[in-house]
Amino acid sequence: MQNINKESVIRYVGESKQQVIDSRDVAKMIGKRHRDLMRDIRRYISDMEEGAILRSRDMDQNPKLDSAQFFIESSYVSQQGKELPCYLLTKQGCEFVANKLTGRKGTIFTATYVSLFNEYEAEHNGKVAAIDNGLEHEKLAYKREWLIEMRKQNVNKAHELRNQDVKLYLELGKVADDYQRPRMAADFRNEAIRAMSALPVGARREYSATEIGNMIGVSPIAIGKWANKLGVKRDADMSYRDHDGAWRYFPEALKVFQDNALEIQDDDLGL
Repeated sequence: MQNINKESVIRYVGESKQQVIDSRDVAKMIGKRHRDLMRDIRRYISDMEEGAILRSRDMDQNPKLDSAQFFIESSYVSQQGKELPCYLLTKQGCEFVANKLTGRKGTIFTATYVSLFNEYEAEHNGKVAAIDNGLEHEKLAYKREWLIEMRKQNVNKAHELRNQDVKLYLELGKVADDYQRPRMAADFRNEAIRAMSALPVGARREYSATEIGNMIGVSPIAIGKWANKLGVKRDADMSYRDHDGAWRYFPEALKVFQDNALEIQDDDLGL
């Protein structure tokens, strides 16, 4: 029995993607001329249909349904360009042919077709499982990115609330000054300082454009301009816009500005 490549022999047909083997390949496996195998298959189909007709007298059945589960009519183009008939054998069809063979030939053919179908099915199921696993990993990655984004938004919201508290305490300090209540004004300003130093849980240090400008010796306008140029404002890990529309920068952004300080300074001076 010659070695058979399952990838070139077994294929799928029909909407149900049924696995089949071409009768020409089966003929090679059992050492029989194709025309002789075709003759045998036609006889098998004829016998099946006669039996189905007898059964259908008592039950409403289509006589051809039985044979189609074993042998499917098909055709191929010969080397001479002629369209010739053939059959596609299902696993049941191969089993049927094997049962008609005797001795060693039948045993070898049975072992061959069973191995072909089983190996092909196992490999196909493995590929499907790999695809499913890949999709599952994509879903998990998407969920992880979503959680990270939600956490960033929550942290940014906490920053905004803290900054609003600071502004409120400072405004109240001014009101206390207007009413000549220095102790009360001092208390409000102390509250503002405490609010500024108390970072929200999971939050990071942040800076205004003025603070960063003071650190590297340029104007806040220059910081805003270079934040756009360096892509800082497009990266949620480096910046965010607060409730009042002002940009706030994280330490990662500060490092970017410091790394490009000379260029920013020259640009701010118009050099």
